[in-house]
This record gives sequence, C-alpha cells and structure tokens, in this order.
Amino acid sequence: MDYDLAVIGGGAAGLTASRTAIRLGLKVALIEKERLGGDCTWAGCVPSKALLAVAKRAYTARESGHYGIHVSDVRVDFPAVMSHLHTVIHEIYAEETPDVLRSEGVDVYETLAEFADSHTLALADGKRITAKKFVICTGSTAVVPGVFKNVPHLTNKTVFHLKELPKRLIVLGGGPIGTELAQAFQRLGSQVTVIDQESRLLPRDDPEAAQAVMEQLQREGVELRLGVAAESANTIGDQIQLHLKDGSTVQGDQLLLALGRRAHVESLKLQNAGVELDQQGKLILKDTLQTTQPHIYAAGDVTGGYQFTHYAGTQAFTAVRNLLFPFSSKGILASVPWATYCDPEVGQAGLIESQAREQQGDRVRITRLPMSRSDRAMTEGKPDGFMKLIHLPNGKLLGATIVGVNAGDLVNEWAWIISKGGSISGASGKMRIYPAFNSVNGVLATENLKQRIKSGVLGTALRLATRLFNR
Repeated sequence: MDYDLAVIGGGAAGLTASRTAIRLGLKVALIEKERLGGDCTWAGCVPSKALLAVAKRAYTARESGHYGIHVSDVRVDFPAVMSHLHTVIHEIYAEETPDVLRSEGVDVYETLAEFADSHTLALADGKRITAKKFVICTGSTAVVPGVFKNVPHLTNKTVFHLKELPKRLIVLGGGPIGTELAQAFQRLGSQVTVIDQESRLLPRDDPEAAQAVMEQLQREGVELRLGVAAESANTIGDQIQLHLKDGSTVQGDQLLLALGRRAHVESLKLQNAGVELDQQGKLILKDTLQTTQPHIYAAGDVTGGYQFTHYAGTQAFTAVRNLLFPFSSKGILASVPWATYCDPEVGQAGLIESQAREQQGDRVRITRLPMSRSDRAMTEGKPDGFMKLIHLPNGKLLGATIVGVNAGDLVNEWAWIISKGGSISGASGKMRIYPAFNSVNGVLATENLKQRIKSGVLGTALRLATRLFNR
C-alpha cells in the first residue's frame, strides 16, 4: 500500500482527519478536487460571518443616534465589502494551503478521485494510489430543485462573488443560512424578501427564539412570506419572478437558494469499493462512522447529519481514532450544540423545550432569565433576548436556549454540562470575571438554585440543616 490512510476531501473534516493521522505517525494522502478549506473557508462560516460583521457595523452606524452619536450619510461601498470578505478568507486559508499541509508531512493531491476498488483510488490526472484505510470527507452541496435550475440563482457558493449589491433580493429558505444572509443584505441596503413553506424561520430552533429573530428582521424591513411554497420561477427582463402556491408573485434582481444541503458522493464510484448507499443515496453508516466496508469511514457533512464545522471536526477525529484503535467511540451524536449568528444571536444546546416535554412530560422544569439581567448586555445597549434552561426537578440539564448578544459563546458552557450528563449546580459555584459576558451564566445558575431552595428536596434539606447547626 502507498499510504496508511487516504482522506478524500479537504474541508474541515478532511483537514482534521489528515492532521490527526499525521501526528500519530501515519503516512497520509489528502485528495481535494478544488481548494483546501472546503465550504467553511470559501463559502460558509468565514465569508458569512465576515459579511454579518460588516453589515452590523453599517446598522450600528445608522442606529447610533440612540447613544448620542450622530452619523450622517452611511454609505455602503459594496465592492469594498466583498474585497474585505476575500481578504479575510485568504488570511484564514493561509494556514491550510497545500504547501502548509505538505510541510506537516501530508501528501496533497489537488485533483478528483474515485474508487477503482476497495483499496485503490484512481485520480483524474491518471495516477493511482493505494491505502490501507480511508476517510470520506467530501462534504455537501446546496440543494437546487429542478424548477429553479433554469433561472439565474445564487447559492452559498456564489453569493460571495457578487459584484453589485442587489436592490431586491429574494431568499428562498428560512433556515440558518437564509436567515443570516437575509439580515446581512438588508442591513447593507438591499430590500430582502424571505420565502419559506414553514410557518416560521429557524424551524429547528425553539419557537420563542425564532419569534424573537423574526420580529427583529421585520423591524429592520425584511419582508417575510412564510407558510407558502414557491412552485415555479421565470425571468422578466433582468428580473426574477417567483410564483407562490397562494397565487401571488415576488420579483427581485437576485434569487438566493437556501433550501438545504445534500451529501456529495456521486463522483466517488463507491460501488467499486463495496460501499453501500441507502435508497435516498446516502451513506449507510454505523454510529462509529464506519461504512459497509470496515476500513472505510466517513466524517463531516457527507454523513448527512448536522452540518456544522465543529461537528465535522469532532467526527473526523473520532473516525481516525476508530480506524486505528479498539473500543470505538460514537461519531454520530443525537445532540450537537449550534448557533445562528443573526442579531439577536441564537444559541442552542441539547433539547429545546418541546422536545424535552415529549420525552419527560411533566417532569420538565424551566429556569428563565431576561438578557436584561446581564449587566454587560445592558452596558452594550443589547438588553433584548432571554436565557432558558430546560431541566429535571433535580437540576439535571436537558437543554439550553439563549437569544441575545454573544449567545453562541454563552451556550458553550451549558453544552459542556449537557454532554457530561451534569446538573445546573455544576455552573453555580464558579467565579467568573465581572462584567464579562459569561458572568450572566452564573446569574442564571443562581436563579435556578434559588428556585430549588424555595421548593423541593434541596430546599427542605437546607432548611433542616440550618436549624440543626444553628440552634
């Protein structure tokens, strides 16, 4: 065999798998047909968060009169905005170029690969390489339904290459990608319409969280057409027209499709390797990330689960660990924390309230805190939002939903406790720097402790102990 491990795909999962394996002393090949870094670097996390940051600055400048700072004539230079995005992309990409990976000991092949047999990859440049083990990390691609293929459209892969700011932007899809980009473009000066057949944005999130986001987008001027599907599209001159199932139409000069993702496996010729797919064309995987071939694993978006960079990296590490060592770990997790970086941010860990009630019924308890109880949020002029812990009577934490400034950072502490099967009390005794944003987590934990002292077994025990030791 030429290699101990061949990694197919150089996105977040592929980079993590390659670097993990090389540090363990394996001879590693990494094959990537486009550019290392994958969607996260070039068409996902990096450019979208850079765009959101720029849009937030424009919005803050317009709204600064609330704080006694008066700014006139806020003008968005859209080509300069796009230039900034690509500067950020290339600065981050500098740490994951083929030359950097090669300097670390990874053999990088910049070409397309397909399986010739279960241990051989045929490369598009005519070469063949063999490996003992494989990790498939080919990621996912945007879903483009047939009815939209014949009209001009944008996806996350092309939207960051726009040369001009759209005057009227139609966003089809109200998930995290659609919601984030809708707010960003509205703040930059587009008139944005979001269309989704669901009755609300962010359908995976807590309904209260989604409602807070929808209200903010509407305040900023985003038009929401929810609960109605788009059934066809055509062009009228340089305009794109969508026909909705309720008989109405929506026109815009750009259409952004944010209708979900599908795993990218078609070009791999997996049948040659004996790797089986299900009826939907998805990889058949054990929860250890093993395919139907024992020496071939998968990680990241290609597995068809949660589509997050942090999850992809965790899966890649787990896949390499399971390939090399006994006593396999789970790589497909039932719960993964996430954040949607709109304003207000939404952070989620564990179960949302409705899921917890389905599982635990009347045992579920809720501890709430308005974001206005965060002194740092108040000083920043960001008191909107709330924090909600979903737990059992004994304090065992089932889920956390946070809406407000820095929610994605704040929810990480609760995600850690949930992953360990822990209790809210594990967060109540920690000293945190004041007035750091995460000091509000201590306030929330203390709020829960106060509730438990007022009623329940803990309160009864503490009152008895107080009387016993203070006679």
